Amino acid sequence: MTIDPSLRTFALETLGCKVNQYESGYFQETLLRAGLQEVPFREKADLYVVHSCAVTARAAYQTRQLLRRAQKLNPEAFIVVAGCNAQLEPRRFAEEGLATHVLGTREKLNLLHWLQRQGRFHDPVVAVSDSRLYNPLAPLPVHRMLAGRARAFVKVQDGCDAFCSYCIVPYTRGKSRSLPAEDVKAQLAPLVEAGYREVVLTGIHLGQWGKDLEPSRSLTDLLEAVVPSKPSFRLRLSSLEPMEWSRELLRWLEDRRECVCPHFHVPLQSGDARILARMRRPYTPDRYARLILELRARFPHAALGADVLAGFPGETEARFLNTLEWVRDLPLTYLHVFPFSPRPPTPAATMKDRPDGVEVKRRTALLRELGRIKGRAFRESQVGRRVDVLVEGPRGPGWWKGVSENYLKVTFAAPGPLDAGSLVKVRLDGHAEDGLRGTAVAEPEGRPAANTLFER
Repeated sequence: MTIDPSLRTFALETLGCKVNQYESGYFQETLLRAGLQEVPFREKADLYVVHSCAVTARAAYQTRQLLRRAQKLNPEAFIVVAGCNAQLEPRRFAEEGLATHVLGTREKLNLLHWLQRQGRFHDPVVAVSDSRLYNPLAPLPVHRMLAGRARAFVKVQDGCDAFCSYCIVPYTRGKSRSLPAEDVKAQLAPLVEAGYREVVLTGIHLGQWGKDLEPSRSLTDLLEAVVPSKPSFRLRLSSLEPMEWSRELLRWLEDRRECVCPHFHVPLQSGDARILARMRRPYTPDRYARLILELRARFPHAALGADVLAGFPGETEARFLNTLEWVRDLPLTYLHVFPFSPRPPTPAATMKDRPDGVEVKRRTALLRELGRIKGRAFRESQVGRRVDVLVEGPRGPGWWKGVSENYLKVTFAAPGPLDAGSLVKVRLDGHAEDGLRGTAVAEPEGRPAANTLFER
């Protein structure tokens, strides 16, 4: 497919989730194959693509900031706003003259087609269809990760049918759709061939994988189908909702602990039962706690993370303290804390009894401080252990940085050059500025080195 020959360079900026990051990798490959050269977003380019997020008002604000920056860098450029915020507010982008092309969450995947049309800031190309009418999920092969990331992401699911009362995602991403297992294997194969030693399975609502297929399948079925008995990579799962941890999934993960990263992210949102009900979250604090305690028992050194939402409508001081105490008592190791952000047309956007802004900031700060305390305690508990670190790159002469299987940032000393993306056995010696520091160690005689820990 040919596009305007004046488009020789492009710049790409991505906001939001891991699924957005994966899809941006597809944009990048598509534009490179079309003959364009990539430049940093801070430089002048013929084409700018802003892959937007709509989960919070702040993400929407950042999208508009990036579009204005692109206009200043090159007022004559094609400027594309794509994805969730474009899906949610296409008219606003058109009326404000912020982009030449406004592409929804389906249309963005046909980027070159829309670039054949000459859009202008006063008369942009607007291509946004009804997200809830989307067709079955199509494969989206990516051969290299965006920005040279050491980990490979594979998108296996998109959309959401949960309709939590605060969440805009079902409106922007459409209904839940699963990529059949054979297509997942086809997407995984080139990444394994390229030498990626860690693969992250991701989706908008990963635990719903397979529910829309005929016959219906489960996430455990997908894992059985796509993970070899002796993989050349270690496997990490992205976020899984509390009600989606079946007995068969827990058994599978425990049985395959030699290749499964002990890092599990389980959104909580609130530790108060009444607030959870108002959020339309289908579990109780007690059920959540039982799951976290079971994960800790099965995986003693696992990183256990949670999303927590502060300042939801109806969250009194007593209900907030329920959350704070619940989180304090659970063996969580990190928190992602967000202040409530009303997102029309969600039901929560019109709820009246919201805490005021100052109070929401205070609650957010308290939760984030608790997250820092729990994170430090977890890191201290890991000092002295040996972990497998995925090398991300050099940190200084003789020093390297990477991520352990249980999601620790590690800076470590090693005597020789290391390849980004390789696995290295590291002894954790103590704290570093933003994680832990360690020393690369040789494996005992008779055991494979960490770089060949998994068979090819």
